[in-house]
Amino acid sequence: MIILAFFILLLILLVILLFLKISFMLKLTFDECGFNMEVKVMFYRLLTLYKWSLKEDGFSFLAKKKKQVPEKLKKEKGRLSGTLKILFSEDTFRHVKNDLEVFDIAVKGRIASKDAANTALIFGSIWSLLGILMPYIPQKKLFLDFYPDFQKDTPDFQVICILRAKISHIIVLIVNHKRKKSRKGRSENYGTASY
Repeated sequence: MIILAFFILLLILLVILLFLKISFMLKLTFDECGFNMEVKVMFYRLLTLYKWSLKEDGFSFLAKKKKQVPEKLKKEKGRLSGTLKILFSEDTFRHVKNDLEVFDIAVKGRIASKDAANTALIFGSIWSLLGILMPYIPQKKLFLDFYPDFQKDTPDFQVICILRAKISHIIVLIVNHKRKKSRKGRSENYGTASY
């Protein structure tokens, strides 16, 4: 009886977990120290599951020691290539477009450089990029508070983007990718001679 109650409780927790939303926060900062990028994966804004910072960790997560594999057996150019292939595939884009919610986009700060013409070009480029993205972002979730400063030499500029997705949608995306990958390997290795 206790095992059945424990199993039911575990099943209820699993169902609740599948419908929870997970947040992805990307924070880009340009200031006197240079460029910094920070990525966080959170349950809403309460519990941080994963945190990565360019200044603290760098790109060390991409530099994985590989075992030597003969050239004819290599299919991909490492971890970065495989990750980019997944991220920019049509299937991923289709799922992300339907299932990802833009929770918040904030662009704030001061844009400055040593040359006033460069400052104006950067300011105009940012507005043109935002003009392209504005039809896809709900206006109530967009916060813009940035300005050009032609007097100062260093910028103090920050872009924060928070995206949300249900955990169940992420699981479906991973399962579809794995299934597609296993079918592809099976058809290449064990297929018939017909092309």
